[in-house]
Amino acid sequence: MDINDLKKQINDRFENAPIQSSAFYADPEDHLDNQKKLRLTLKSFIETQKPDTPFALQVLASHSEITIMPLGLLDLNELKEWENKKRAESGKTYATGEEKEGTPIVVQFESHVKDFKSEKTVLDIYTDDLFEHFNDNFNDKLWPVVMKYLNENQTILRDIEKKLVAESLEVKETNLKQLKAMNHEQLQKKVGFELKEDQFDHYANYIADLSQVNAVLVSLASFVKDQILKNMPFGQMMNLPEMRNTFFWVLDNTFNEIIYFYIQAFGSTNPNLKKHLNTIRKNLATLMRTDAWKKCNDIIESGKKFDSQKFFNDVFMPIAENLEVEVDKFN
Repeated sequence: MDINDLKKQINDRFENAPIQSSAFYADPEDHLDNQKKLRLTLKSFIETQKPDTPFALQVLASHSEITIMPLGLLDLNELKEWENKKRAESGKTYATGEEKEGTPIVVQFESHVKDFKSEKTVLDIYTDDLFEHFNDNFNDKLWPVVMKYLNENQTILRDIEKKLVAESLEVKETNLKQLKAMNHEQLQKKVGFELKEDQFDHYANYIADLSQVNAVLVSLASFVKDQILKNMPFGQMMNLPEMRNTFFWVLDNTFNEIIYFYIQAFGSTNPNLKKHLNTIRKNLATLMRTDAWKKCNDIIESGKKFDSQKFFNDVFMPIAENLEVEVDKFN
């Protein structure tokens, strides 16, 4: 589900109530920055709105979405069930005047990977609590749950990377067997340049790495074509803010999947390399976004048809080549 789907669900249930919604991208590891963004967004909300204002804030992670909202915003039955449960637990069938005011806050974690379940947590925070005691409730009750789900997202990312690395090792072994079985002429024809036997391992590793990167890009191109663009012209999609933001979110996710593949494959046994790849990660991400934005504008201005596979190969293969060079520096 993206922010567009969320807004549609909300609007279907609250036709006469304006929903305050916003979203930001969460960095996979810079949780200090994530906490700052979440705090500023919520603080801005409570300074401009009232406690009964419907709202939905999404933290967009690499393979999941974390939505903070009042309980019942997407399904009023959830709020009714919660109220009935509370009454049953307390044994009270009427209000005493000592109850908290407002609606409980819920944090919903929606995984985009079928092997990992989605879930939600109803916090011991009411909407009025955020307005009256923001700092304490944010620090002690809200942020720890968001952080829990951000860590769950990292578990998903690591699991995906481990599978990519395992597949890469299988491809490498297959490549090595093929190389060793070839004579000089066959090698020259397949590789296109002189390849000595002591270079087989490095070359097979390189081909296996790029094979996994290509597999990620093929999946990405298919997703964008079928789930975002559909039959829409590329220029029209880019003119729709929510669709454009979703498109760049997918680009960010793909970048993370590629760079963490290299971190998992090579950094897990080399702490210095892992530290180096993490150091250059944000700079490479910025270069990727700048390059992708330029290529998007070039397509729109030239009127050319959007070729999803070519676009993503042109954006991400140079990054993969760059990472190969960085890895070689440490070997």
